Amino acid sequence: MTKTHYPLDMAGTSESFCNPTRSQSYATAQNVSNNIYIIACVVIVMWSVSSTLGNAVILYALRKCQSLHSPSKALLCSLALTDLFVGLVVLPLITAYYLTIILGMPGYYCIVSIAYGRISTFLAGVSLQTITTIAIDRYLAFHLRLRYRELVKLRRIVCILVIEWIATAVWSGSWFWDEQVNKISGAITITICCLVTLLCYLSIHRGLRQHVEQIHQQNNPGEPAVAFNLVQYKKTLNNMLWINGLLFVCYMPYLSSLLAILSTGLNNYTRFALHFSAIVAYFNSFLNPVLYCWKIKELKEHIIALFRALHNFLSSTVCKVRLTNAV
Repeated sequence: MTKTHYPLDMAGTSESFCNPTRSQSYATAQNVSNNIYIIACVVIVMWSVSSTLGNAVILYALRKCQSLHSPSKALLCSLALTDLFVGLVVLPLITAYYLTIILGMPGYYCIVSIAYGRISTFLAGVSLQTITTIAIDRYLAFHLRLRYRELVKLRRIVCILVIEWIATAVWSGSWFWDEQVNKISGAITITICCLVTLLCYLSIHRGLRQHVEQIHQQNNPGEPAVAFNLVQYKKTLNNMLWINGLLFVCYMPYLSSLLAILSTGLNNYTRFALHFSAIVAYFNSFLNPVLYCWKIKELKEHIIALFRALHNFLSSTVCKVRLTNAV
């Protein structure tokens, strides 16, 4: 019995794309109307441009911002960098994938499917590990208090991020070597990351409640703020929770589609859901810059200053052109 293969399944093997059975996957993908693919391409191109420009601005603002703690800046830079690559590479690859179906190019369909699958899983893995590292960072900031800035240095965070990027690249590449190794290691990593993130925030929530109760029991509530800036910590924690929540909301439809495939099998409905829930998942890369600008005041100020400088430059350029034409 011939096994049905799905080109967008990131856990597939290379044989799923580049052998004679590829024609079956390609024919199945063509069951969806080309009009839907065309609409998807238009939307993806707009998201790609917006994500690229938005995250480039965020990286510029992070570089200019000196008030944020350096390790926190490094973690946000890692997230913004993955979102930038989503806009620059992954979304154009999805567009190219749909174009191979619209234009009837089964040969390129194979290559684009593999490239999209490996790069997208790599960037998604880095994002997940960075989110987990942020949760651990917030946990350490609360429990270490004054010792946090002594122990959590920029160099250590950068080393951790470099290890995460390299390890995720190796994991994504293991798909070419052994499908089962890639699947099992990926499932274990996702489970561990989710559990660690959940436990960190639950521990922080419980610790904050106890800390507030201790403050209320003391005669002078203002004293603890000298040792630990609770207001500033809550603000930073709130920002990180927004980032985690947005990621969860955007990826929830895709995860739900995977669960539906596991329970009911792969059919035209679940295939269609998996196709377009993946697009919704990468909408996160477009929304993140908006979230950073809205929730992080320090970045917002630098972004506004950048747009003012661009506006003044364009205005002066237009005036010079008009004066030149008048002469």
